[in-house]
Amino acid sequence: MKIDCQLNGKPKEFYVSSDIPLLQLLTEYAHISTLHPDCGKGMCGNCIVLLDDLPVLSCLIPAFEIRGRQITTLERFQKTRDYTDIIKGFERTDSMPCSYCFSSKILLAHGIISRNVSPEPDEILQTYSIHACTCLDVSQIVKAVAQAGTYRGRRRRYARRK
Repeated sequence: MKIDCQLNGKPKEFYVSSDIPLLQLLTEYAHISTLHPDCGKGMCGNCIVLLDDLPVLSCLIPAFEIRGRQITTLERFQKTRDYTDIIKGFERTDSMPCSYCFSSKILLAHGIISRNVSPEPDEILQTYSIHACTCLDVSQIVKAVAQAGTYRGRRRRYARRK
């Protein structure tokens, strides 16, 4: 089946079985290297990508669902100001994720603070409950995401003043 989508800001065509997982499409056909899936069943959380700017577990999304949609992986997201806000938040709180889960934890943070730059701890914990890596304590994640939200909020306020 022919599947057209936007991958990291560029139009792409894939000729694949319609029911293969997005994860497989990204790793085997698009050669995305920042995903580190462990389970392929939605249990580890290490396959998170942005689908139309929302974090999703790519192992649970069949390829046919991406037709005409925008997929963003860490490779593209790292080139944005939104990424800078998040990295500053993690660095400021000395809470950098390990290299194994880095991509997914960063994209989850983006999903949270895109909706609300002042998220409640419960919202952060609920969102991160789909991620199994324990390289950071939950209190570190809450502090890092809250700090990233502060940076994002400041940048947005500054941009509106101009």
